[in-house]
Amino acid sequence: MSRKTLALVALLFAVTAQLLRACGPLLDQVAGPVGIVNAALIALAIFAVPGALVLVLPRVLGRFPVLFAVTIGLVLAWCAAAAFGPSLALAAAGAVFGMTALALVVRQAADAVTVTVGLLAGGVVDLAVRSLTVTWDPTWGQLPHRTGMTALVVAIFILALRGADEPAPAPAGRVWALGGYLALWTTTLGNPAFAASQSGVALQLCLAVLIGVLLVAIELVRRLTLHGGTNAIPEPDHWVAGSAALAGMAGGLALAWWGTGPWVLLGIALTQLSAAVAVARAVAAPGNSGAWAYGLVWVLPVLLFQVHYDMPLPFDNRWLLIALAVAVGLAGMGRRPFHPGGWRVDLRAVVARPAPVTGVLALALLVPALMYATRPVTDPVVASAVDVQVLSWNVKYGRDDATGQADPRQLAEAIQAVNPDVVVLQEVSRGWAIGGGVDVAEYLSRELGMPFVWSPAADGQFGNLLLTRLPVSGVRTGSLPYGQGPMGRSYLKATLGLHGGRSLDVVTAHLTHRKPNTPTRLAQIDELLAKVDPAVPTLVAGDFNFWPSWPEQRSFTSAGWVSAQDATGHGTAWTSPTDRPTNRVDWVFGSPQIAFTDFAVLDQVTASDHFPVLATITLR
Repeated sequence: MSRKTLALVALLFAVTAQLLRACGPLLDQVAGPVGIVNAALIALAIFAVPGALVLVLPRVLGRFPVLFAVTIGLVLAWCAAAAFGPSLALAAAGAVFGMTALALVVRQAADAVTVTVGLLAGGVVDLAVRSLTVTWDPTWGQLPHRTGMTALVVAIFILALRGADEPAPAPAGRVWALGGYLALWTTTLGNPAFAASQSGVALQLCLAVLIGVLLVAIELVRRLTLHGGTNAIPEPDHWVAGSAALAGMAGGLALAWWGTGPWVLLGIALTQLSAAVAVARAVAAPGNSGAWAYGLVWVLPVLLFQVHYDMPLPFDNRWLLIALAVAVGLAGMGRRPFHPGGWRVDLRAVVARPAPVTGVLALALLVPALMYATRPVTDPVVASAVDVQVLSWNVKYGRDDATGQADPRQLAEAIQAVNPDVVVLQEVSRGWAIGGGVDVAEYLSRELGMPFVWSPAADGQFGNLLLTRLPVSGVRTGSLPYGQGPMGRSYLKATLGLHGGRSLDVVTAHLTHRKPNTPTRLAQIDELLAKVDPAVPTLVAGDFNFWPSWPEQRSFTSAGWVSAQDATGHGTAWTSPTDRPTNRVDWVFGSPQIAFTDFAVLDQVTASDHFPVLATITLR
């Protein structure tokens, strides 16, 4: 097992995965001015390039070191992004060069097992880095973070300069399956925010589980390797292993995406172990057909999965991932070169000692353990029933509205500047592709030192959030009527303890966003109000996507609810969009037991496309 090739594959995978995640928010930013369809076409055009380069460059450059040339492009794109901040052009260029370099190494490597272990090791590096940053990629972060990642990129350049192992006699392997694995990585296997949101397990514990599964996968690949040639791959039989890997990936993904609690982590583990076997077999496959589709196999599932929320597909978008798993599994089917056939397995390998690389990578488990041990622990604060400040804000996935960059730090700074008692947020991303894969809930909770309550919507990676140091009880979450769609919505209700044994119920939601969908909003409002106890002081706040004088407002006022903005004389202040405010869709309503003593639209805060709104209340 070549350490040089392993290290090169690992670092390329870790950096490329980060650049691919960076493209999500930046492509979504482009969708604003050009439209979703045109943005999707741009994404397809960008990621058609890696497959073309893999096929064309070796022929065009001849004996010139192709990997070295591609790595220069990766280094230049990364350094420019680190110096000036990521743009779509720089992130896309880096992702294209990274994918191309990774594929070139995989196609030319003489040892499929080394390549597979390198991919898994790269996953460990990726997760360890994101554990340190609470899933906010260093691509977007502060200078020390970007400098650290730049060192990894320089290491890639040095390894490429020295050259990888001697290439195989002819390029081989179903490289397109590597694009499928990258799609599974960015959506599920390497998405700790998804794991935490779906399972309800703390983020750092999920990270530790994901890293641990990768270490087991590395040893699985090593131990199931049969004698018989340098390209031997893990399989007790030439068809049984491939079929088992396919079934394991499909079943594991179903368990992860449709399951809850610890079953989610079990599903991710089953998928990852099966994917390791399938990818190793695909890399060792004879022939090299389908390399042209390499980048498209990554972008199409991720793109369609995300587009579904604004342009619904005729089926549940999670089936896209199941289909992708089946495709990667099929790439791993069939007999491999040098395989002796039959059920012969080297039983001595089963009890072999772990590889040195596994021991080194196991140190990565210390990172989530340290981050979990140092998480802020805040004692509940009991507030007076007078002058309770509540901030409501649509945070647009934690993405800067002007640049499109993922930047949850701006959200934390804006909230810290006000220091409210209660924070309710909408459009919170926990692993969404267009949010850069960031767990905004965990990030804000750690930065603000405020425990959170989460209400998932859509596929569980998008929803509503409540942050407070007040005692919380009676938490209820649930779905709102889907109606005209196009996205599933949810609500969150919690009871907050106040001084003197009094309490305040807080409800937050994000209603459907299309203007003509008034009937759906009315049904969603009816559902919200049906959850409220009229005898308890209650505040309902969120991005309700209706303007003053629309029928939706009358649903509240006719039931005795009071708008904080109107009651305090701020009815003419717009709340969105932040670059050119023209409407007022963010609302705070109070039940008759609440008096609003102050209200403000924080129009100096432009981190999102909505301004935060701050209401001060007193219980009557």
